Amino acid sequence: MLARHLGAKVIIAGTDVTKDLSPFLEGVTYEDVLSGETDTVELELDDRFKRFIGAWFPQRSDTLEVELIRENWQGDGREEALPLGLFELDEVENNFPPYTAKIKGNSCSSNSALRQVDESKSWENVKLRQIAQDIADAAGVELFYDAEDVEIKRAERSEVSSLSFLKKLCADNGLALKAADGKIIIFDEERYEQQEPVATLDCELSGVKNFRATATLTEIYRKCEVVYKHGQKDEQIQATFEDKTKTSGKVLKVNQKVETQAEAEKLARKKLREKNKDEIKINLTTVGRFIFLSGHVIELTNCGFYEGRYLIERARHKIGNGYECDLELRKCLTGY
Repeated sequence: MLARHLGAKVIIAGTDVTKDLSPFLEGVTYEDVLSGETDTVELELDDRFKRFIGAWFPQRSDTLEVELIRENWQGDGREEALPLGLFELDEVENNFPPYTAKIKGNSCSSNSALRQVDESKSWENVKLRQIAQDIADAAGVELFYDAEDVEIKRAERSEVSSLSFLKKLCADNGLALKAADGKIIIFDEERYEQQEPVATLDCELSGVKNFRATATLTEIYRKCEVVYKHGQKDEQIQATFEDKTKTSGKVLKVNQKVETQAEAEKLARKKLREKNKDEIKINLTTVGRFIFLSGHVIELTNCGFYEGRYLIERARHKIGNGYECDLELRKCLTGY
């Protein structure tokens, strides 16, 4: 009978080094983040022959591609792969005794065009997608836009990196941003929360361990009221959005420029979501699975108050002495 096997395919600077590297590869850690940060990968290596402080020491600006491979995982002889994407080598760590090495990659390195501070630029009366496309084109990366487009009256970038500017612009409009695998990815987290769960975890029977949950009891808002006095139109625009699942909580009051009633209603909904989305969060460790990726939804059962659907905000895949995933989750909001 075939044994289960878990390994990794490794490509450095476009060259497949899997065969040479495999005898020394002791572990792989991949951290997949939903938004706001970059993805990272780390290779842990035995360097008893001192190759990683010698001929095999990586070069600056080398790229790193890693693909997790598992064989016969379900007892059916099949091979499955999880490509982790393209990384730039970020750091090499060497230790002795004993001689070991760590090679670390970042999905958007510090010398990337997205992180460089360029000259100031402004946009007027343009869609957010177009601003993102301009930045992606200038940086030589692709744009993946998975959200409703937003009209931007004016946006001005001054002495900040492309990534920082675009990240703030997305956050101001209720969208999330991620830079990974040679792409700028802009998306609406609400859409992702509405997906069907990729897995159901019974917290007592599914190999779940190190379960830690937190629930905010005070800083929770029941509704949001937007009130804006439009001087040019000499009118007051007002809108309210309420979370129907809550019978108590604070009232969030927002005074922010809006042009129309529809814009005010959308803003009230967005602001309430921003305040409440971190109400219930869970950190847990479980048996590793390739489907545990940021942006996926899983369902938790057999955990009392904390049962329900959760969005994966961060997934840390750890391969070495076994295969585990550390997951950071937040409960999906209902109705907004």
